[in-house]
Formats: sequence, structure tokens, C-alpha cells
Amino acid sequence: MSDDLPRRFDALIGALVERALVPARLRDAVSRVRADERPRVHLAIYGDKYQLESPDIDCAARLHLCGGRCCSFDVLLSEQDVEEGGIPWVLDRPYELPRDRDTRRCACMDEAGACTIYDRRPGACRTYDCREDRRVWIDFAARIPAPRG
Repeated sequence: MSDDLPRRFDALIGALVERALVPARLRDAVSRVRADERPRVHLAIYGDKYQLESPDIDCAARLHLCGGRCCSFDVLLSEQDVEEGGIPWVLDRPYELPRDRDTRRCACMDEAGACTIYDRRPGACRTYDCREDRRVWIDFAARIPAPRG
């Protein structure tokens, strides 16, 4: 049965494409996979993300200043993230957190800028320290954000 699974999956994808049930933006990705032009899979390497230390930064108190700029950076998922599920990823750039096309912010942010997957967030999000990142702050202590660019 497991030998038959790839063939059955390919038939299912074909049926979805023929019936226009696959969104137009995914058709190219499906075609690349079929043509064996698959994108490389990049996984972040972390042990247990729940054991990682997070910097002591009160993001909620600074979010109105920085606008959550760090949430517009590329974030790769780890094997643990993929296995746990519940975290979206980009089909044609596995396994990366998706971003809003217009704002470029993480698709996991709500309208207020809060993370909707905070308890399950990837290791890169858990360990990121914005204090010395010039893309985010001119002066972290003085609460002076970098110009948007």
C-alpha cells in the first residue's frame, strides 16, 4: 500500500488541478513538483524549541514603536515544528512561515500585531533578540525605532 501512495497522491493532485480546485498561485508549485523541479527544503536545526531561552524583552510594550518588524523576517521551521503541526508554511518554499503579500508581516500575526501561535512559535522566534538589530532599533533603551525601509 505504501508503494501505491505516491501514485495515488499524484492522481489526487491531478484531479484537483483539472477541476480548478487548486488555487492559481499553487498551480506553478504543483507543476514544478511534477517536473521534478522541486524547491530545496530548508529546515531550522534546533533541539527542543521549548527548552530554548528567550531574551527578556517586553515586546508588547514596544510593538507600537517597532511595528513588529522582526515578524517580517524570513523564519524557517524546524523538524519539531513540522511534526507538531498547527504552524502554516509556504508550499513552494518549504518550510518557511508565510507572510502577508501586502504588509510582508508574518501570516500568524493578528490585526493588533499579536502572535496567534505564540505558545507553538518556532525556535527562531523564541531566540531572536532585536536589541542590537539595526533593522529594528536605532536605540533600543531609548525606544527609538529604525526608519522603515
